[in-house]
Amino acid sequence: MRVFQQNHVENELWGLLTLDALSAGTLDDRAIRELDSYRSHIEATVRLADLEQERLSRRLAAPPAQVNEELSDSDEIVGQSRAIQGVLKELEIVAESDLPVLLRGETGVGKELFARRLHRLSNRRNAALVHVNCAALPESLAESELFGHIKGAFSGATGDRAGRLDAADKGTIFLDEVGELPLSVQAKLLRTLQNGEIQRLGADHPRTVDVRVIAATNRDLQDLVRQGHFRADLYHRLSVYPVLIPPLRERGNDVLLLAGAFLEINRTRLGVRSLRLDENSEQTLLSYNWPGNVRELEHAISRAALKAANSVQDRNQIITIDARWLGLDFGAKTGILAGEEPVPETTRPTPLTLPLKKQVEMTQRAAIRHALSRHHGNWSAAARMLGINSSNLHKLAKRLGLKS
Repeated sequence: MRVFQQNHVENELWGLLTLDALSAGTLDDRAIRELDSYRSHIEATVRLADLEQERLSRRLAAPPAQVNEELSDSDEIVGQSRAIQGVLKELEIVAESDLPVLLRGETGVGKELFARRLHRLSNRRNAALVHVNCAALPESLAESELFGHIKGAFSGATGDRAGRLDAADKGTIFLDEVGELPLSVQAKLLRTLQNGEIQRLGADHPRTVDVRVIAATNRDLQDLVRQGHFRADLYHRLSVYPVLIPPLRERGNDVLLLAGAFLEINRTRLGVRSLRLDENSEQTLLSYNWPGNVRELEHAISRAALKAANSVQDRNQIITIDARWLGLDFGAKTGILAGEEPVPETTRPTPLTLPLKKQVEMTQRAAIRHALSRHHGNWSAAARMLGINSSNLHKLAKRLGLKS
């Protein structure tokens, strides 16, 4: 036995729904009503899918300026610390120039967000921002991806293809993890930075492009130069204006501001009335070393929010997150830049087993010792690294028992 119904969406035949049974009489009037309800659900789903496809098509067809503006709404950089405000000021200074910018920072600090902000502040804001993840480019395809190729340049090249640098013409290209580029591609990229020229793979003549380059890395490029893995001339071209993105552990109460932003995202995602941290959770976030930086914080908050939401029956109540749901490993190592000295064990915050005042003093002592070790005992340089006045550093060190 079979029952079927034609399904129409906006008066157009879209498909056919059927119910099958082996025995006659199995499908009664109730089955017909159920089939009809399924048809309504499917029609609604198709309508939503069509609307989403239409929205996506409009976005892809929009001029780059509109796309960039849409990105700006969700890419706001959260932070009020002196460290992060200093970086934002640096971006404002360099934005309107066409100087190449090298964003340095540990993994997870959000280098892409800073690149997007830099592009939006620049005179090229109405053109495209093209993102290239250099670490994800296979060495055999990296040159073609960046510079393009012509028909017959290699097996499988059935037509001409523009590269990412072509797509970024009059705009900005963001080379994420630039230290992973093969040496052969580095030489061609240097030519682009010097002369504004690109040469597609297999082509006889170069093309001219007008591209502003923003590069980012979590590796020490100078160390890669010494090892012979990165061209010295390209390094100097890329690092005309270097900007160091501070790790999360150096951003103080920004941790709580970011956590609040991530809580709001998860509140909406989970459909709950309110999510908040208890006092112990806040202190845990402030005490943790964040080797994975902002990305790790986002994952910790998402994990804790999900556990907290599933611990209650009424999602209309205010849900409080307990520290145990954060799942943080206080033995984790710091996510230092490749090639830098590891942070000493004494700089790593301890769990909340001591009064807050003692924890603060321990952290201050560790930070001062680390800064002094990085600058070979130079107190002035250490003060600059810590962002405080030199005389205040001497007074603080004396109070903490680090000098007589």
